[in-house]
Amino acid sequence: MSFWLSDDEYQGLGLLPHAEMADLAVELDIIPDAEIKPRELMSHLVVRLLVLAEAEGLPFSKWDTEDLSELTLEHRDALATAMGWKSDVKLMVKKGQKIYKFYKKERSNSQIAIMLPLLLRPLARHAYEKGTQRIG
Repeated sequence: MSFWLSDDEYQGLGLLPHAEMADLAVELDIIPDAEIKPRELMSHLVVRLLVLAEAEGLPFSKWDTEDLSELTLEHRDALATAMGWKSDVKLMVKKGQKIYKFYKKERSNSQIAIMLPLLLRPLARHAYEKGTQRIG
């Protein structure tokens, strides 16, 4: 796997219920193993979430403003670039809210919209690392 959660990133994520991890995995077209290895699965989910972001953007809400603002500029730029967006936090939230509304209407039980704030930091880091690998 080309991405692995850092110890700091994994610290809180490893405590999530396995059922929620499995639901997110299924939504991202991953069939989880019978015995879930949380760090491995969550790392794989971040990779798949970036693929989704590149294809259709991400469902941000106004509550994600602070989390987006706290990302390093390089990581936020990379995530925005992956989605074909500008990295201005207000613009990202505005675009993301349109996707969020779609999720609320069409995918009301989506784990993506629920888990995105928890995965935002590692997702942005992965976008950055993936972008630098293309350049280097």
